[in-house]
Amino acid sequence: MTENSQDYVCELLLDDIFEAVIVGGGTCGLATAARLCEDTPGSIFTDDEHQRFHWLRTRGSKVGFVSKRDASVSSYKLSSTLRPSEILVLDATSDNFMGQWHNQFSSCQIPVLRSPMFFHPDPANIDGMITFAYERKRERDLMEIKNVVGREYSKHQHKRQIKKNAMKMSTPLRGEALNHDRPGIIDINMRDYRDFYRPSSKLFEDFCVEITDRYGLASSVRKDEVTSIRYGDIHCMDTDKFYKGFIIQTASGRIYGGKTCIVTSGHRGSINYPIKGLLEANATLEQACHTTHIFNRAAPYPPLCIQRKLESKQVSSLVIVGGGLTSAQLAHVACSLGVNVTLIMRGPVKIKHFDFHLDWVTKYKNVKKSSFYILDTDEERAQLIKEARGGGLINPEYHKILKNHIASGKLQLRCFSLIEHGSFEDGKWTLEVKSIESGKNESTTTLSCDYVCCATGILADLEGLGFMKPILDEHPIDIVQGLPCLTDHLQWNDTIPLFMVGKNASLRIGPTSANLDGARLGAERVGWKIQNDRADQNHDIIKDSRLEIARGSLNRYSLLQEVMC
Repeated sequence: MTENSQDYVCELLLDDIFEAVIVGGGTCGLATAARLCEDTPGSIFTDDEHQRFHWLRTRGSKVGFVSKRDASVSSYKLSSTLRPSEILVLDATSDNFMGQWHNQFSSCQIPVLRSPMFFHPDPANIDGMITFAYERKRERDLMEIKNVVGREYSKHQHKRQIKKNAMKMSTPLRGEALNHDRPGIIDINMRDYRDFYRPSSKLFEDFCVEITDRYGLASSVRKDEVTSIRYGDIHCMDTDKFYKGFIIQTASGRIYGGKTCIVTSGHRGSINYPIKGLLEANATLEQACHTTHIFNRAAPYPPLCIQRKLESKQVSSLVIVGGGLTSAQLAHVACSLGVNVTLIMRGPVKIKHFDFHLDWVTKYKNVKKSSFYILDTDEERAQLIKEARGGGLINPEYHKILKNHIASGKLQLRCFSLIEHGSFEDGKWTLEVKSIESGKNESTTTLSCDYVCCATGILADLEGLGFMKPILDEHPIDIVQGLPCLTDHLQWNDTIPLFMVGKNASLRIGPTSANLDGARLGAERVGWKIQNDRADQNHDIIKDSRLEIARGSLNRYSLLQEVMC
C-alpha cells in the first residue's frame, strides 16, 4: 500500500494528534491560536458583555447569594473553545511565536511599527494594545502618526478653518462644504485621533508575549518546517479510533495529525530574485541576496564582505534594489554604519503612511470594503487589491531619514532606473544601470559595488508552496494571480477543514489581508467557523442553553420549541 493510494491510513499515537494544527508562528498564527482559545471575541461582544460573561463564569449560570460559593460551577467554559494542549503551531524559524518577525525587525533595526495601535493579534479587545500601554505606564512607547487624521480635508476647508480660528467665529461652511459625503473626500472619525499612534517594537513584542501567556500558548509552538500536508484517514493506535484529518509531515521526519489545519505562512511565495539583470551572473549569497535570505538568516546583514571592510576601515559600497519600506530601512542601517549605498528603484519615490490608503481601516472602512465584496469575480478583486496596495511605498519618517543620508553624501538615490546587466569579478560588481524615465532619453551608466541586495518583494504563488502540493493535486481549487479562491470562511472548500489566513486569504479579506489588520480579521472568520462547527458536533443543550438564557441571547420559547420538536 502506497501513501498515494486512496485507502492509505496513517497510524499515529494520541500525543501526535491535535484538534488544530497551525502552519506558521507569525502574527497570523498567534492571532489564530488566540482566537481559537477565546470564547467571547471583541468583534462580536462589547465591553459590557465581556463584564457580564466574567460575572456569569464566576457565579455559574444560576444567580445565587454572594456568600454562597460553588466551585463546581465556577469553571464554566464553552465546549467549542479549544484548549492550548489541543493546538499545535509549527514554525520553520523558531520555537516561539513571531520568530520571523524578530529576524526582520532586528535586521532592519526597526524601532517603531508602521501600523497604528488597533492593528494587533488580540481577539478579545480591539483597543487591547492601548489598554496594555496605559496599564504598564508605557505611553512613551507610542509615536504619533502626524498628518493623518484630517489630512483628507480640502485646501479650501483648511483655509476656512484658519480664518474661523483667527476671527474666533463659528461661521458654518457654505455651499459644497456642507455636503459631508461629497465625492472625493474620505471621512475620518476625529474621535479616532488617539488611535493614530504607532507602538514601539518592544511594546508590540511585549503585548504579543502577554497574549501568548494569557491563553497559555507558549508550549504549543514547535520549531519544525512543514514539508507536506495531506487530507486522509488517521488511526489513533492508543485508542483504536479512526479520524478523518490532515497528515502533516515535517523536515525533521515527524508526522502529526490534525482534525483541522490552518495555513498562516506569511513570507512564502515566489520571490522576485534573481532580478533580470543578475541572471547571467549566477551570484551566490556571498555576492548578492534577497531580503528573504536575510530574514531567514541564510545571509547576514550587513554582508560579510561589507563587515570585513568596515573592520579594516576600508571604503565599502552596497547597492539595494527596491522602492519599498524594507529597502529604505536596509539603506538606513548600512548608511549608519558608514557604507556608501546606492538605492535603485524602477519608479518614483512614493510616500504613504501605510501599504494602503487610510480609508480601508478607519470609521468608514465599510464603504471601501463593500466595494470590494460586491465585485462579481475574483479577477476583479485581485485587480482592486493590486491597485489599492500599489507597492513600493515609503512612510514619511523613513523618507526624511533617506533625505538626511542623501544630504550627508552616504546615499545615492536612482529613481526610474533598473539594472540592465551585472557581472562579478575579483570581488566587485560591475552594474549597467539603465534610466527609464518617461519623456527623457534612455541612458546607461556603469556602477561598481561590493554587494547587491534585492528588496524586490514576494509574489503570491500558492502553487509554489511545496507543502501544499498534495492538497492541490487531490483537492484542486481555482487560483487567481497566485491566490486561492477560498470560501467566505477562508476554508479551502466545503469538504475539507483547511483554512488560510494572511496574504493567501486576500481574495476574501481584501487589501489589508497581508497586514496585522488582516491577521485579526482572518483569525476571527476562521475561529468563528471552527468553533461553530465544534459546537454543532457536540452541543450540550442543557448546559449551553442555561448560559445563553442568562446572558439574554436565547429566550425560553425557542428552547421549548426545540424540546417539542
